[in-house]
Amino acid sequence: MPHLRILALLLVVFVVGCSCKTTRPGPEPSPTPEAPSVDAATAEQLDEARERKGWGVIELNGVPTTVRWSDGDSFKFKSGEYKGDGVRLQRYNTLESYGPVHRWGTWTGDELYAIAKSSRFVASEADWICTTDGSRDGYGRVLVDCPDVAEHMVRKGHAHVFAIDTAADPALLKVQKEAQENRVGMWEKGVPTMIITSLHSYAEDYAKEKGVAYNRTVSAATGDSLLVEHHEVYATCQEICDGPKDDPVCMTYVPFEIRYRNKPDCLWPKKKQKYGVAGKAVPAQDATPEKEEPTPAAE
Repeated sequence: MPHLRILALLLVVFVVGCSCKTTRPGPEPSPTPEAPSVDAATAEQLDEARERKGWGVIELNGVPTTVRWSDGDSFKFKSGEYKGDGVRLQRYNTLESYGPVHRWGTWTGDELYAIAKSSRFVASEADWICTTDGSRDGYGRVLVDCPDVAEHMVRKGHAHVFAIDTAADPALLKVQKEAQENRVGMWEKGVPTMIITSLHSYAEDYAKEKGVAYNRTVSAATGDSLLVEHHEVYATCQEICDGPKDDPVCMTYVPFEIRYRNKPDCLWPKKKQKYGVAGKAVPAQDATPEKEEPTPAAE
């Protein structure tokens, strides 16, 4: 049966030949290039922002981004994913900078206003590392956390610890206590029991809709904020006080619509000068910010 042996031999050769064949791999797929950041800042723009008064650079989620500080606790993005959006920083709060509305102890409204006006320049003194998950507050502002900014501002006495619906950062409270003991910034003339951070009249549309108005205060010791509900109608420029009767803490009520445009007389400092640091005048070109959309008070 030679022919059977020949067929078997041919079958073996065929099987071995097939098993030895290899498939040449195709080319590796090219990695998908990352899309460039929207309106990403160039190195030149970053350097320019560092040089401009009241501007600065933050590293937001790892991306260098230019910003313009509105006051000591908020800024507007000038580049990057959120370009044009306003920000509300977490952990701390600064005094209102739309006019001499705060008063306590022996401080005059003009003196505390001087500190508030200069806070944006204190905040822009360095680059900062910040993060956000994209969440926004009720005003549409991006919620951003910059822990080192918070420490810097509190240490300088240009801010106080501010916590809503959460416990304040113990480390930041320690920094605040040191600033209070050293009598720096807003603590120079003593430490009040609390600070009023916002006022709302019952005549406001929001209050009418909800059936109640509220003010917000914050403890100068713990950083805890408190909503104080009421049904009072405030007059423009009316001073509202809280705290101990012999040492009250006060704030002047002005409707949001006229805090930045068509200001009433009570929002103009009595000395009619541009302030840099407390008690010192600075050139108008350094103290006067570019026109920006107003930033609501901490709510």
